[in-house]
Amino acid sequence: MSDDSQLIVIDQVRIGMFIKLDLSWFEHSFPMNSFKITSQQQIDELMGLKLRHVRYIPSKSDPLSASPVIRAAAPVPAAAAAVPAGQVYASIIDAKRARFEKLQKQREEIARCEEKFVKAATVVKSINKLIFSQPEETIQEAGKLVDSMAEVFLSDTDTVMHLIQQTAGSEEMYFHTLNVSVLAMMLAHEMKCSPAQIRIVGIASLFHDLGKVNVPEHILNKTTALTKPEQNFYELHPQYGVEVGKKAGLPAMVLDVIAQHHEFMDGSGYPHHLKGEAIRIASRIVTIANVYDNLCNHNDHSLSLTPHEALSTMYAHRRTQFDQAVMATLVKSLGVYPPGTLVRLSNEAIGLVMNVNVGKPLRPRVLMYDAEIPKEDAIILDLAEESKELSISASIRPGLLPRSIYEYLNPRKRVNYYFDSQSKKTQSKPLPGAR
Repeated sequence: MSDDSQLIVIDQVRIGMFIKLDLSWFEHSFPMNSFKITSQQQIDELMGLKLRHVRYIPSKSDPLSASPVIRAAAPVPAAAAAVPAGQVYASIIDAKRARFEKLQKQREEIARCEEKFVKAATVVKSINKLIFSQPEETIQEAGKLVDSMAEVFLSDTDTVMHLIQQTAGSEEMYFHTLNVSVLAMMLAHEMKCSPAQIRIVGIASLFHDLGKVNVPEHILNKTTALTKPEQNFYELHPQYGVEVGKKAGLPAMVLDVIAQHHEFMDGSGYPHHLKGEAIRIASRIVTIANVYDNLCNHNDHSLSLTPHEALSTMYAHRRTQFDQAVMATLVKSLGVYPPGTLVRLSNEAIGLVMNVNVGKPLRPRVLMYDAEIPKEDAIILDLAEESKELSISASIRPGLLPRSIYEYLNPRKRVNYYFDSQSKKTQSKPLPGAR
């Protein structure tokens, strides 16, 4: 609550004012208790609550052409603040209850997706450990994981990319491989690749960094800039990966992706400085997924970009390195505010983007900060279903948030995504977001 809040009588409320309702969340139909008045409809709904006063916060309000005359307001007994809900406000309570039930379903959906993510990360861990001792069985296991992921894309449902907020466990070192696989398969699907092509992209993604097994750990885990000799050694890992992959019996197309996943369209990549059409389309897809994840999840967490920054950097400053069709698909799929982005809404509320709605990249689902609602019961607003007046006004760097808000929204040091399916008939369409 701002220190400059003042009680004003209800008939002084006007568009541009930021107000706070001294009601519980269930006693009104608005998404949140604090918001800026942006339409006459909101004023009409406030009048319908039969309130005598609301709290007006000048510091968060628009400059008004004529400041309201603020009259001292006598304390209003709680019982008089609004007509009992059971008598007059059944429709408001019903609307709020429906919103709450939908919120519960969203939480169940997120929990189910997080469980699938952890199981998949465990499989990736097994694949990496057994590729040398049991290559044939390991490739089969990788195929099963890819098939299970592809099934979601190929089913008659909408694909939803969720931000994963699971606490990192022993599989964290394998999250990069899983992230690249998820995002690359999503891109292949969105680009109308065949099921067989999507499967190849998935398998290649799981093994794209196979050659790192021959790179010393002190180079792989280094958080400062590599020396020239270290960089030269590191740039050999695609070649090492091809050698290991051949021994394991990986398909030729998968070996091509392993060899090319650091090559760029403008010839600035490595190890062979290939250009344009010399790079397979599957490699171009995996390359973009790989770069995006590395930008979001740098070895030195302090250098990691937010998802919004990573996408902006790739589009604005590195576009010549990437296949334009794949880059356009990434932007379309992740949206302007990718899952994991901290945002400020037009009503000054702070939230964390959870996933992107299909066809509505500016209207994602957002987990909202509200000090008066317990963290475990935090509101998730689907902006695609809210009034157009409520929108995202800016993205925010995590370091700029007060600690209380940061801990409530709990943005992870690592940004991970996984996907789930959603009925087209019963729910709105969130886009394949990803990584």
